[in-house]
Amino acid sequence: MEKSKVLKKFTIIVIILILFLAIFNTISNADVPTTINPDDWQPSELETTDVDEVLDIGGIIVSIIRTCGLVVSVVVLIIIGIKYMTGTVEEKADYKSSMKPYLIGVFIFFALSQLLSVIIDLIPGFFE
Repeated sequence: MEKSKVLKKFTIIVIILILFLAIFNTISNADVPTTINPDDWQPSELETTDVDEVLDIGGIIVSIIRTCGLVVSVVVLIIIGIKYMTGTVEEKADYKSSMKPYLIGVFIFFALSQLLSVIIDLIPGFFE
C-alpha cells in the first residue's frame, strides 16, 4: 500500500515538472523574432566546405557505425548461441521465436548501412 502512494506522489511531481518546463521553455523563447531575413546571413570563408571533405567524414561515420553494429550483432548472436546450448528442452523451443526479432533487426541494420554507403558513393556524381 505504501509503494502505491509513493508512486502516485512521484508521478504527480513528474507531471508538474514536465508542465513547468514546457511553460518555462515557452516563456524563455518569447523574445525570439518571428521573421528571419535570409539576406542578413553572409557566409565567410570558414563556413564554406568542400563536398569531398563532407563525404569523407560521412564515410568515416558510416564505417564506424557499421563496425560497431557488426560487433554488437556478433556478440548478441554468441550470447544467444551459448544460451541455446546450455538451455533446457523448453528453452530451446523458445529460441525460434526469440531469433526472429534479432534476425529482422540485423537485416534492417545491415540493409540501412549498405544503403548509406551506396548514397555516399553516388553523391559525388551529382556534383560533377
